[in-house]
Amino acid sequence: MHRVFTPVSSVFFRLACLALVFGLGLVGGAEAPASAQGLSAGQKTECWRGWGYILDGQSRAYKSEEMLVVTLGPTLWQAGTPVELFLLDRASGHMSELPPIKVIPENPRMYYRGRLNYVDTLAAIDGSADLMTLGLSHIEPAAPGIPAKEDYNRWACGFGE
Repeated sequence: MHRVFTPVSSVFFRLACLALVFGLGLVGGAEAPASAQGLSAGQKTECWRGWGYILDGQSRAYKSEEMLVVTLGPTLWQAGTPVELFLLDRASGHMSELPPIKVIPENPRMYYRGRLNYVDTLAAIDGSADLMTLGLSHIEPAAPGIPAKEDYNRWACGFGE
């Protein structure tokens, strides 16, 4: 049986994410959000963008609504290798000001169609007994001379227009 989630308001979503991040002790420190760091000049925009759900570590019951998440830059999807996930604000599409969630993939399944373009996995949440299930698509860097693709990538990776 599939569980259907209804859309939530941006304010409620932010509050729920804050409760999850701070209530579960998922934050390591008060670093500047990734969206404030931006990209260095000439750096191509690349990320993995998709969905994630927090699961109870024992029962594996859903503890959250769907969260939109993104990584920064190229990401190594390998069992046991930590990955930082940044929450995306549903209303704006920009990276949330919330700190990243560090996950440790258990057994990532990667899909190819001539190139690696999708991954899904169950992951441990660093510093928490809870888990996260997630699925992300690869946003490849734009080829030189295609500014429209780079503009799309900046939007897709949560940096705005």
